[in-house]
Amino acid sequence: MGRLVAKLSMMGLLVVVSALAGALFSMFSEAGTQDAPSAQAGQVVIEAPPTFIRSSNMSAILATVTPQPSPTNTLLPPPTFEPPTATPTPSPVPSVTPTPTFVVNVEIPGLHGAETPTPTSTPGCTPRQDWHLTYTVQFDDTLSAIAARYGTWVDELAAANCITDKDLIVVGQVLRVPGDAHPEQPEVECVPWEVLTPFNGSVTVPADGTITFNWRGPLAPINLIRIYRPDGSVYERVIELRQNETIDLNTYLPQEGFYTWYVYPLGRDFQQIECLEGGPWTFYKPESSPVTSSSGSSSTGTKPG
Repeated sequence: MGRLVAKLSMMGLLVVVSALAGALFSMFSEAGTQDAPSAQAGQVVIEAPPTFIRSSNMSAILATVTPQPSPTNTLLPPPTFEPPTATPTPSPVPSVTPTPTFVVNVEIPGLHGAETPTPTSTPGCTPRQDWHLTYTVQFDDTLSAIAARYGTWVDELAAANCITDKDLIVVGQVLRVPGDAHPEQPEVECVPWEVLTPFNGSVTVPADGTITFNWRGPLAPINLIRIYRPDGSVYERVIELRQNETIDLNTYLPQEGFYTWYVYPLGRDFQQIECLEGGPWTFYKPESSPVTSSSGSSSTGTKPG
């Protein structure tokens, strides 16, 4: 009895296992049917058997396949920070640039008394040989003044010295001049007169105080200033080595009206030199205020003759 039960149990188990195997087989069969192409009628589908790799070739295949390393994050070194280079502070005192040196050699003909032609002279010209007297050009000389001093013409003097530019002569240049002796130089050069203050015809002279007379003219050793008052009386004053004089109005020129004045150039002997006097020049002055003396009396000033 016991053996019969055991056989029945074994058979039931086999039935269950067979059912499970059939279900699994049907599932795989449906999957293969969907993936494999459908065979046409009359054709036999032969599936390729699975390829098996022998163990002897597996090592060679694995040797040819180089494993690729997995990428890793490479750590870069941290940046290096350096302090900035200090810029040098400019010097408050600028450097001195040396001044270039220029060497200029200028030679001016005639400075040492030579009779070589000036830069404006005519090439190949010879100075006049019948003029034996020579004159050395001085400061402020002009060819016209030299010609007048030696009694000749400017053109004649220029031609005799081979000068093409009559306005160009240099200090120290030696010129041939006519005559046998140098003319005597006057003691004073007679230059034109020029009045400064009070200017000629002035009507702005003050009534009181002082008045200063200024002029330009011959540089005489002595000058005599002569002033004619409105009433015809004369005031005179002698001054030395000057061309100006200050006079008190209340004392010497108190009258109202027009005054006329002159300047006479005198020599050391108090005689007028060959130059003409300067003037006449005029000015108008109002009447001066009365001059009160210490005793209380008033006067209008003296009138020296």
